[in-house]
Amino acid sequence: MKKIKVQMLTEEAFAPFGAVLQTEGKPFGGEAGMYNWYEKQAAVEGAEVVSVNLLTAIQREYRFDKFEAHKRTTETVLPLTGGLIVAGIPDGEVTEDRVQAFYVPVGKGISWAPGAWHYAPFPVGGDATCAVIFRHGTGADDAVFATLPEEMVFEL
Repeated sequence: MKKIKVQMLTEEAFAPFGAVLQTEGKPFGGEAGMYNWYEKQAAVEGAEVVSVNLLTAIQREYRFDKFEAHKRTTETVLPLTGGLIVAGIPDGEVTEDRVQAFYVPVGKGISWAPGAWHYAPFPVGGDATCAVIFRHGTGADDAVFATLPEEMVFEL
């Protein structure tokens, strides 16, 4: 029986097979102290291009007031290295009484519906990287923003 040695996963070693999705050594954008955004780490080609992105949620106070929504796409979030807390508002008016929060553990994910209000997730127990998947170009041409009149906090 032939044995195949398992090698360390590197971009160079894996290049003939595709791409490695990782944050290490990758350029990023985002909001300082809130999250590092690693856009378009991979793409699924079809009738439209789907962007597979990595986001590292930075551990911070559980305070929020910002929301965004996309009318033309869902947004899927898959925690990879730690659980996340997300706040959302169904499609419609952005008011404090409509906000709900959810814990998303590693091994599960969420897909925000078009029009649902959300923003950068909050990690639990240290910085956490997650995959974010949506129509490529969404941040440039399908993102609207809203702010609550006052900050809110999570009750754990």
